[in-house]
Amino acid sequence: KPADPSSSSADFLTSEMQHQIAGKIFEVGTTKAKEAFSIYGRIDILRPYFDVAPRQVQKRLISALIPERVTGTRADVVSELYGPLMVVLALVAVMLAGMKSSGQTVQEGTLMGTAIGTCFGYWLGASTFFFGLAYFCDTRLSPIEVLSLCGYGLFGTLLCMFLSTLLLSSATNTFFYVTWLVLGISSAFRMASIFHERTAVRKQGLTVAVIVAAVHLLFILYLKFFYHKTYEAAAKLAPPVIAAG
Repeated sequence: KPADPSSSSADFLTSEMQHQIAGKIFEVGTTKAKEAFSIYGRIDILRPYFDVAPRQVQKRLISALIPERVTGTRADVVSELYGPLMVVLALVAVMLAGMKSSGQTVQEGTLMGTAIGTCFGYWLGASTFFFGLAYFCDTRLSPIEVLSLCGYGLFGTLLCMFLSTLLLSSATNTFFYVTWLVLGISSAFRMASIFHERTAVRKQGLTVAVIVAAVHLLFILYLKFFYHKTYEAAAKLAPPVIAAG
């Protein structure tokens, strides 16, 4: 009995569809695998910047408060981001706790967003600004080194805000200015001295150092006296929270 042409055609179409579906599945699977390997590769690239022992971080935090000229030795600028990230997160926590302990009415979402935006915004923004200065003034610092230097420099800021807003919140502004002069200036001077030393032309290095120190110290004053205004402005822009029931 001769084969039915319509049946042969249907079998052929079914076989072609199966091949196309299998090919499509293989193509999608290959694409997903490449994306996964790509993401893992990006994570693997960042791993050296976060692979650091806790004791090393402790030593770097302490050294961030000691001006380089006091030690008399050339400071090593590390390419590490774990310590700076922890400092910025701790600063976010201090700002959140400080606002809550001040007695002001706060909205959780707005408060968290303002603190994270302010602290991380300064770290990334100031580092970008400092690297731009370093680039134009021929300062031998890489972007990662500037990020690390700026992040560790915020340890002085963290201590200033912790002491003046949480530990001794009832103290007068005189106590804050004392911590600002001791901790803020020491950390600012260390950052400035490193920028000055790494700049080929000393006059340009002095300019960079003064700008870096000034920005660092002004940010501490901003957190103490003007940060709450940033929060209030953000709270006004946020949609009102409607209580349930």
